[in-house]
Amino acid sequence: MTPPHSFPPPGPPPGPPPGSYRPGQGRGVAAAVLSVAAALVVGIVVLTVVMLRGAELPGLPPAADSAPSPSASPSPSPVTLSTPTADAPEALTEATVANWKGVAVPDYGIAYDIPQTWFAADPGVITGFEEPDPDAPFGYSPTVAMSGVAEYGARRGPCHTYPPGPGTAGISAEGEPVDTAEAAARTAQRWADAAYSNDSGTAEVELGEPEPFTAGGLAGHQVRATVQVPEFECYPAEAEVRAVSFTAPEGGDVYHFVVYGDTSGDEGPNPADFDTMIASLRPLA
Repeated sequence: MTPPHSFPPPGPPPGPPPGSYRPGQGRGVAAAVLSVAAALVVGIVVLTVVMLRGAELPGLPPAADSAPSPSASPSPSPVTLSTPTADAPEALTEATVANWKGVAVPDYGIAYDIPQTWFAADPGVITGFEEPDPDAPFGYSPTVAMSGVAEYGARRGPCHTYPPGPGTAGISAEGEPVDTAEAAARTAQRWADAAYSNDSGTAEVELGEPEPFTAGGLAGHQVRATVQVPEFECYPAEAEVRAVSFTAPEGGDVYHFVVYGDTSGDEGPNPADFDTMIASLRPLA
C-alpha cells in the first residue's frame, strides 16, 4: 500500500488523495479522508487504518469480519451488508422530508435529505475513486471525488475492502460555469465507470437523456445511468448512478450531486429514494 501522507483541508476538492491499491480489486480504488481538524500525526495514523479497512468512513462502525467470502457471481445480493448505525452530528441539519434526516454540506452551501437507513459522514470526509498512475505523486491519479458524503451501508467480511459501497451520495464542484445537461451526463458516466468497472472488464453504462432539474431554488439537469457490472467478486450485478448538475447558489460554478447504489438483490438501497434525495436538494439555511 502507499505510505501515509498529508492531505488538503476540507473544501471543494479536485479529487481524493492517493489511497491503497489491491491487485485484482478492480480498476477503481476507493479513497476516504478524515477531517483535518485532528492533529496531523493523529490524522496520519487514522488515515492508515481507514485505508487498511478499505476506506471506511469515520463515524461509521467498521465492518464485521465473520461473514464468509462470497463467490464471484452475478446472482442477486452477492454479498452481505452491515448497515452503519450512527451519523456524524456535525453533518446533520433540519430535514425537509418527513421522517428523514438532513445532511449539511457547508463547503458548498448545500443540504439534502437521506432516509433513516442512510448515515451522514463527517463534513471533512472526501470519498471517490482513483487509479494507479506511475507519473502522479504517490503513484495514483484521482478519477472522481466528492464530499458531503452519506452512506447506505458497509460490506462485511473480505468485501468491506472492495469498492464500491452498496450506496453512496455526495457533492462535488465543476470549478466553473458549464452546460448542466452536458455536465450531468458526463458526471454520471464517469462515476459509473469508476465505481463499477473492474478487472473483469468495463461496466456497461446506459445513459438516459438529460432532464430538467429544479428544487429548492436550484436549477440544472439530471441524468440516470443504469449499469451492468462485469462479474467480479464483491461487486453487484447491476447498479444505478444518478447525477444532478446545477448552478451554484451564488453563481459562478456548477455543483454535482451524485448518488449511486446496488440495484441487484434486496439488500441495497431503494432506488426510489434517489428521487426524493434529489428533490430535497436546496441551499443550506
